[in-house]
Amino acid sequence: MKNMGGIPSYVNLGGHKIFYWKFGKGNQKPIVFFHGLLDESFGFRRVVKELLNDGYPLYVFDLPGYGKSKLPLVKYLYQIDVWADLLLECLEKLNLSQICLVGHSMGGLISQHLVLHDRNHLVDKLILLAPGGIAHPEREKMRKILFPKTERQVVSLLRYLYGEEFPEPGYLFRHTLVTIWNDKPNEYLQENTLRREDEIFFGSKMKEIKIPTLILAGAEDEITPPFMMKQMKSFIKKSKLVWIPKIRHAIHLEKPAVVAKNIREFYNS
Repeated sequence: MKNMGGIPSYVNLGGHKIFYWKFGKGNQKPIVFFHGLLDESFGFRRVVKELLNDGYPLYVFDLPGYGKSKLPLVKYLYQIDVWADLLLECLEKLNLSQICLVGHSMGGLISQHLVLHDRNHLVDKLILLAPGGIAHPEREKMRKILFPKTERQVVSLLRYLYGEEFPEPGYLFRHTLVTIWNDKPNEYLQENTLRREDEIFFGSKMKEIKIPTLILAGAEDEITPPFMMKQMKSFIKKSKLVWIPKIRHAIHLEKPAVVAKNIREFYNS
C-alpha cells in the first residue's frame, strides 16, 4: 500500500495501538474502510487504487487483532461490539467527522454496531459490502465454512468467497491459512460471537440506523445471501440495495471498479 502513496499510521488507545493507512489530503469528507473476517487493510488495495485520483481522504484500518493492530491475548477483547467501540474511539482521536464508513462482511457488521454507538454523529453515510448483521439460518454450516480446520475446508471457503474459477491454492499456502485461521484470536472471536449471537447479529435492531445506507452485494453470495440482504434493506429505512451480478462474497476484490463507482456515486449523492 506504501507504493500507492499510503502513509502507515497508528492510533494509540493506551496499552495497544490500532493501525491504519492514510491516503490523500484536503478538506473533503473522509472515507473510512473496515475489512472482513480473516482479512486486513491490504484487502482493500484494489478499491483504494480506483479512488486515489478522486482526492478523497481515505483511512483504511486493520481491525483490532488483525494485521498490525495487535491486541493483548485476552478473550474478552475479541468481540464485535468491543471492536466497534475501539474503532469509534480511533475516529474520535483522529478528529474525523462527516465520515462515509465502508465495511465489508464482518467489517460491515462492526460498522453497524459503531453507527449505533455513535452519539456524536461522526458518521454521515454508511456503505455495507456483503455485510453481516443477520444470523445465517444454516449456522453450523457457516461456522465450518468461515472457520476452516483443514486444508480441504480452506479450499471450500475460497470457493465461497470467489467462486469456482478461483485457482486452488498450493500446499504451502493452504497449510499457512489453516494455521493462521485457527490461532487463539480467531478461536476467541468464534466462541464469543456464538455465545452472544442475539446481541451480535441484531437483526431488526438495524431499524435504529437512521443515516443513508448503501448495501452492495454479490448476487451469487452464499455467505450473506440475497434473502438476508433484502431483509437488511427492509430494516434500514434509508437504505438502497444494489446487486453485482455473477459475484460471490469478495466483491471488493473481484469487482473493485464497480465497488469504487458505487462508493463514489453514493458519497456524492
